[in-house]
Amino acid sequence: MGIEAAEVALLEQVDLPALALLPGKLQRADWVAVTSKEGARRLLLAWERAKRPPLQVAAVGEGTAEVLKEGGLPPAFVPGRATAQDLARGFPEAKRVLFVAGDLAGKDLEGGLRARGVPVERLEVYATRERALSPEEVALLERAEVVAFFSPSGARAFARWTNRRPRAACIGPSTAKEARRLGFPVWEAKEPGLEGLLGAILEALSH
Repeated sequence: MGIEAAEVALLEQVDLPALALLPGKLQRADWVAVTSKEGARRLLLAWERAKRPPLQVAAVGEGTAEVLKEGGLPPAFVPGRATAQDLARGFPEAKRVLFVAGDLAGKDLEGGLRARGVPVERLEVYATRERALSPEEVALLERAEVVAFFSPSGARAFARWTNRRPRAACIGPSTAKEARRLGFPVWEAKEPGLEGLLGAILEALSH
């Protein structure tokens, strides 16, 4: 499309001790829920270590679902909108749900399922940390006309590296809310997910 684009990783993920418990828990799981690509990758690793037991997995969004499919574990349920609230509302009948989460994952999925009377166990298997940027990476932040944010933590990390607040295209409502709080002019994806984010980027660029 003739648009210059660059990627800067503002965050990095590190394994937490609970990851070692995940293979054993999968053997007894009714349903497993995952709401991020990083969670999906760790779920696949544990699934392999547990010798691939039969699993019913629910995933938020096409990106997370694609990671699972590529690993040989296609999700049994993906909501129409890529939000934790929609995942909880549409979740199939379940006796108990194991939520494979990161340390920054919100409480919407757990709250929504418990409101329906479904017990949820949250297992935090990774943590998200801000990473140190090189001078070249900081320069990219300083030059950006539009920045695409995939998470509230990404918006916070950007804001700590520069006082600039370029137009922000945000993948979903929680990311948009945080970007607005930080002072970014926000274009929110009309539908949460990658296709919606691209639309928000193009809208922001047109302004």
